Amino acid sequence: MSWVLRIFKWFSIGLLGLIVVTLVAGRIYQVTSESDDLARHPAPGGLVAVDGRLMHINCIGQGSPTVIFELGVGSSSTSWNNVHKRVSQFTRACAYDRPGLGYSEPTDQPLRSSNVAERLQELLRAAKIEDDLVLVGWSAGGVYIREFYRRYPERVEAMLFVDSSHEQQANRMPQSSGGGSDPMLGIASRLAPFGIVRMSGILNQRVERGAGSVELKSQLKAVYHQSHILKTVLRESAAFDLDINAAQPPSPLGDLPLIVLTRGISDSSQQESDARNQLQQELTLLSTNGKQIIASESGHHIYADQPALLVGSVEDLVLLVRER
Repeated sequence: MSWVLRIFKWFSIGLLGLIVVTLVAGRIYQVTSESDDLARHPAPGGLVAVDGRLMHINCIGQGSPTVIFELGVGSSSTSWNNVHKRVSQFTRACAYDRPGLGYSEPTDQPLRSSNVAERLQELLRAAKIEDDLVLVGWSAGGVYIREFYRRYPERVEAMLFVDSSHEQQANRMPQSSGGGSDPMLGIASRLAPFGIVRMSGILNQRVERGAGSVELKSQLKAVYHQSHILKTVLRESAAFDLDINAAQPPSPLGDLPLIVLTRGISDSSQQESDARNQLQQELTLLSTNGKQIIASESGHHIYADQPALLVGSVEDLVLLVRER
């Protein structure tokens, strides 16, 4: 039987060697491809140092107040290019990437809403954005901008919630949003640094199914194929699961000008839709100056389904702030 053991030994060594070579080759392929991607699609804005990490912020247009876009879990600032450009026609509009997303460097620091708010404040200070703000929060971004207002109310003159998440939805909806426990995403995050996710074409297919120009989709593919992105999405999802499991409802907003855009098309059960609508109404009532608008032709992605409605709502708030 010794010859059988020798064959098995050499087979095992050969298999291990093949795996190592494959992983090394995959890593070289991934690093080279990332470099090529970012050379073709450089950051459209500036990179600003915050807590020892470079964060990307892209401000276009002129005028005050400044509009800040805060997007959902795992989203890149480039996703809102269409809305961003249209808002910049009547005031300064800034889209930015949280750490580890888009063009911002990753961090090993916590990613809870409190951390998001603190980093945004530091980013605005470092970027010398000192005028009044109109905050626009989509999905999880709604939770993030409410936390920013809670900490820095003097900076905010108006807010727009775009199908915003609610701080208590994990307990009050039949099915909560989140995703931190998705096993496939966990596996993909470990394979991404070795080029396997890139070669699979899975992310390409997802981007192609979305809205946007050929150039925008090419840029999104470059951004989402970076090695660290999926790991960041996992960490953000896990942190967000805690943010929407709050014991207390969101804090009141006084008479702050507020518009709440709510999806009009639902692909969920009636029970879940009713629960979501209740939470949206509660968000509207956070301000005595709040107004809810139903985006009748939109699902969750209102920025893609009805961008004109979103842009018009931002403009209404900007004009109201200027009048005040």
